[in-house]
Order: sequence, then structure tokens, then C-alpha cells
Amino acid sequence: MKKRCITVSLLFFMLFFLLDIRMFHIQYNNGEKYSVMADSQYQFKEKKEELNYRLVDDSGKDLLDYNSKYSVVVLPSIFAKNNLDTNYEEFLKFLYILKNYDESYDLSNGNYNNNNSQKLYFQVDKNTYDKLKNIKGVKGFYLYKYDEVERKDVWKIENVLTNIRNTQDSSLKEKDSLEMIINEKFKDSKNSSYIYNTDLDGNITEEKNRNANSIDKTISTLNSDFQDDLRNLLKEKYSEYEQIGVVISEPSTGKIRSLVQKDETLPNVLIGAETLNGFFPGSIFKTLVYEGAITKYPDIESKSFHCTGVYEKKSDKHHGKLNINEAFAVSCNDIFSQIGVNVGFDKLNELCNEQHLFQKVLGLSKEQKGNIEVKTPKAEDGTLGIMSIGQNLRITPLEALNIINTIVNKGKYIPPVIVDEFVKDNETISYIPSLKSKQILTEKQASIIETSLRDVVLNGTAKAANIEGAEVGGKTGSTERYEVVKNDKGESTTKKFSDGWFIGFLKKENISYTVVIFVKNINKDTQGGGTTAAPIFKDIAEYLINKNQ
Repeated sequence: MKKRCITVSLLFFMLFFLLDIRMFHIQYNNGEKYSVMADSQYQFKEKKEELNYRLVDDSGKDLLDYNSKYSVVVLPSIFAKNNLDTNYEEFLKFLYILKNYDESYDLSNGNYNNNNSQKLYFQVDKNTYDKLKNIKGVKGFYLYKYDEVERKDVWKIENVLTNIRNTQDSSLKEKDSLEMIINEKFKDSKNSSYIYNTDLDGNITEEKNRNANSIDKTISTLNSDFQDDLRNLLKEKYSEYEQIGVVISEPSTGKIRSLVQKDETLPNVLIGAETLNGFFPGSIFKTLVYEGAITKYPDIESKSFHCTGVYEKKSDKHHGKLNINEAFAVSCNDIFSQIGVNVGFDKLNELCNEQHLFQKVLGLSKEQKGNIEVKTPKAEDGTLGIMSIGQNLRITPLEALNIINTIVNKGKYIPPVIVDEFVKDNETISYIPSLKSKQILTEKQASIIETSLRDVVLNGTAKAANIEGAEVGGKTGSTERYEVVKNDKGESTTKKFSDGWFIGFLKKENISYTVVIFVKNINKDTQGGGTTAAPIFKDIAEYLINKNQ
């Protein structure tokens, strides 16, 4: 008997010993995990805003507009059981304010007690929200504000950058798009939620974030004043045009300071959204043909060419005998088709690729890539000559920025960027573009073309862009394109359209900007780049000068 008692005692001792070891293991190795699980029963989390970060401009100003939504959250189990000793007047006041906002928010009948939901949500206005904030002592409810991005202007570049879903079907954008790269940086941000804790008596308190002063943000290169002011300019002064796109950059850094269009509810023309490879560049492409000529023929400036009028409008006179600078100033199609044929497709194609005219500039999801519509254009069938005057190929206005930037930046291509840095948990991370800088022309070659661009403004097709007291240069372009559209009967038909272009630069004292203007669907019979895009450039250049004084 004694032996049996000792055996049973040893067994109990062993069981208690093993149980102690098990408890120690749980507390030591998994204590934090189970503590969090236990606390979570009394903890509630709500999202502060749509994004886990802020999109700011080059000086730290918010670039997005927000719609604030105000919510009341009632916890039925706590609200029913823990308000028996609450100040009755405050309790009735809470019920009245909520019901007064919306009759369906009536909690006086106790129906909430039969609700199986852990939380009941009631959306209210700011006035009701502020009244409820003054309620004291009522248990089982809390309030929070949620900031939703204003997405009305869906193709506004700020909205494009921060929207990870496609507009047509709400599917996620491609993983390698700039939008998803930004989103990936902040998907696990710790500062994007309110946390509410509940004690055993039903009192709810908001947990103060330790890093409340640490705001995760994407710092863009955009300037918010430029964005707002230029949008107003385009809408107020140029209402007669269906669509205008404007992009402004600093050529030495590639930083885009403004990217706007007149109607931002429509697909963004600057990235060529909803097009097939963008638009015909027309005569602005002659700038790249000029690059090819000056690199292949160092003595090109001394050569003369004769305009036969083959590619000119019937109303235009033959330009006669001109050198390359003179032909560039008057935008002679015939002479530049000859020059393009002499330069050859291989050289033109090489320059296009070196300046990334057939690649996405910013890497946005709906951004288009330029393309040559005729495979290997030839001199024999006229396709190379037509390409040399900006037909038979398409590019986006953003890709056109690469051409003018290379010239103004002393022959060096620097990739345009719209994102500068990321700030997360007080750590700053630089954004590195996938495209790389490259010297395309010598400084002397770039300088010669830059001089010709100034001559276009002083004596050629872009006189409307000239500004006294500032150094201005640029190239106009007018294009014709055919698109398949629906007529009034819903039938597909081919229609002719025309667009106006201007690519140029502004230099004055300590400022240097490059600008691309694209005016969509101008009057093909009475308007051109010189009468539409060039005057817009002048207004913008004068604005930039005044803004920097």
C-alpha cells in the first residue's frame, strides 16, 4: 500500500513538473503572441485614410484632395451591458443626436442588442461628429474620421500615381508599374490606423501612436503651385480646345515640375492613355532628324538643299534653296524628308532608342510606348521620308520631352522622373529610375541645334512663343491622323483629326525649364502648332518667370 502511494505521488509530481515546463515554454516563447490575442478581444482598429502614405510635392505640400468621412461605431455587447450606471441624461443625448441625424439610426428601442455584429457603423456629417465628441461617460462607442482621396478627376496625374486599380474594371495594375512600386513601399505602414482599447468596465480610449509625428510619404518632383495655377490657366483661357496637355521639367535633373491637362476626367494625353502608342509627332520630330544629320555629317550646316514642294501643302510656296537651319525655322517638310533619307533609318532609329522614344518614360500602368508604324521604313517607297517629318510613327508627349531635354542638357539624356524620395518610419529612401543617363550628342552639336531652336522662335513658325528679355527656343508641329470612331448611328467610321505641338525651353537668370505642349483635335484647316501650342507656351513661360522672381 505504501509502495503504491509513493508511485502515485511520483506520477503526480512528474505530471505537475511537465505541466510547469509546458507553461514556462508557452510564457517564454509564445507569451507575446498570446498576450496580443488576449488584448485583441478588447482592441479595435480603424483605418485613418485610403492611402498608407501622403503624396507631397517638392516642398512637402499635400498634392491630393481628400473627402473626409465621419463614422460612429457602437459595440452592441458593451453598449447594452455597461451603460446601466451611466449618466442617463448623457445617454439620452447620445441617442437623440444620432437619431436626429438619421431616423434609421434609432438605438432607443434596443434592437442593437439583438444584433450579432461585433461593431455597428453609422456614417454622419462633421457637425454630428463634433456633437458626439462632447458626449461624456457613455460606454461602448467611439468615433473616427477617414480621409478618402477625391477621385473625380480620375486622370489627374496625382490620382493616377496613387490609384492601384484600373479604372475600367477595378483590377490591380501591373506589379512593375510605378503605381504598384509606390504602393508596395507602404503596404505595411504602421501609422495608418486608429487603435481603440476597451477596459473591463467598457471605457474606450484611443491608443496614441508612438510614431504619430512620423508621416510616411512619397515625395514627388511636382510643384503644387504650378499644378494648380496651370490647371486654372488652361481651363479659363483656353476653353475652346477640347484637350491640352502640358509637361514642364528641369532638364539638368530630369525632375518633372508640372504635368497637367485641361480636362482630367478624360484619359491622360501626356502618357498616351487609351491610345495605340501615342500620337504622330509631326514636325517636332525634325529636331531628332537634325540630331541625326549633325552627327552623321559634321559639315551639314554648310550644305544647301532645294525644296521641290513635294511634301508641302498646296497653298504653300516652294521654299527654294535653304540650309538646314533655315529649313528647320520654316519647318520645310520636303527638305527634312531629304535629310532624313540621307541620314538613314538605322541612325534615326538608334537616336530614337537612345532617347527612349519607344519606351515608357515614367513606368505608369496606362502609359504608352512609341512605335514606328511601318516596319523598317525605306527611301525607295517614300516611307523613310514620311517618317522624317513625323508621320508613320507615334510617340507620347512625355517621350517628346526626352528630345528637347537632350538638346538643352548639352547633349546628355537624363531620364525624366516624377518621384524623388520615399520617407518611411523616418527613413528616407531615394527613388532610382530604371532608365539610365547617357551622352547622346557632343556639347557643340547640342549647342548648334539649340541655336536653331531659338531661331525658330525669332524668325520661324514659333514667333508666337517669343518673350522679350528671356532666352526661348522651340519647335512647332502640326499633324494629321485618322482614327476609327462611332458616328451618330453607332457605326464605325474613319475620321481625320489634327493635333498641335510645341516642344521648347525657357532660360532666364537662374531658371531653366523645358516644356512640351500638346493640343488635341485642332482645326486641321485653319490651325497649327504655331497658332495653338506656341501661344500657350508663351503664357506658361511668362508665368514661370513671374513665379521665380
